[in-house]
Amino acid sequence: MLFLVIGALLGVMTLVAAAAPGPYWNCDSQQGCRAGADAANLLPNETLAKLDRDPAARHRFDTWAAMPGIRIGLAAVTLLQHGPMAVLLFAVGMALRRLGQKRRNALVDALPWLRRASRAAIVLACTRVIAPIAQSLLLANGFGQPETIASPIMVETTLLLLMLAFAAYATIWALEAGFRAERELADFV
Repeated sequence: MLFLVIGALLGVMTLVAAAAPGPYWNCDSQQGCRAGADAANLLPNETLAKLDRDPAARHRFDTWAAMPGIRIGLAAVTLLQHGPMAVLLFAVGMALRRLGQKRRNALVDALPWLRRASRAAIVLACTRVIAPIAQSLLLANGFGQPETIASPIMVETTLLLLMLAFAAYATIWALEAGFRAERELADFV
């Protein structure tokens, strides 16, 4: 049940974050809590510091980021970054729910949900490469120095996640093939 709740909450939070790219919630003892949405929060810290030191550059960036096409693009990147994780958690929750039932075919009922979870994990691993590039391309023209926009891409971590996701998918495929063979054998006998 916990996976279902967390998956649903992450899905809602992803939709809210897509509606307002760059959401933030800052709390400190002197100013209290402030919340808002600023696309500049999507920039690396050193780039944001440079932008904050130059009011003209900040205005140019804010104007660029406020364009409808850029906002839609940033919303799509946010959905791409966080949507697969919500699907993954929800699918794992549904699989666990199926496995928790006192039924003879509980594993067979859970396998489609596990397959969906493994597909979401594959997409999630791929988005670790695609999303930072897409986000950088969207924000580059607003800053004027595209080389300072690029976010680092952790290729080793991405490849490891991708291999684990494919391993999970292959395991699920093998289990499904085994159950199909068992059914065919039972029909034959």
